[in-house]
Amino acid sequence: MRPLSMDRTTVTPEVTFRPDEALLVMMGECYPENPSPFFNPILGAVESHFRASRLPAFDARFRLTYVNSASTRALRRLFGVLNAMAEHGVAVTVTWEHDALDDAAAELGEDLASGLMQLDYRVRAMADAAQ
Repeated sequence: MRPLSMDRTTVTPEVTFRPDEALLVMMGECYPENPSPFFNPILGAVESHFRASRLPAFDARFRLTYVNSASTRALRRLFGVLNAMAEHGVAVTVTWEHDALDDAAAELGEDLASGLMQLDYRVRAMADAAQ
């Protein structure tokens, strides 16, 4: 499985998927008009890696400073894929990092993880999450 690297744009976050480390990182703002072209390669890479590998663990880290509603739906799909991995025995840790003063970002992370009981969901309130 090949790594996936997507540069940050004005409307999409930086994405790094390192299958050899079982790591997915998303950082930045996420508000593309049509999120499918952005999210489909990420979903495909994570799902393919899960099917092709016997993963003992997987780590997903999110530091998103703004997310529009269409991207929220796509993130919900991604969280569902991560939860399905956990249901199949992979120890999935999701770390949601947000600015300590941004209640909306904190609530979004809680909403995305709500009901996904198999995830090891962790929240990190940071003094400056914009970096």
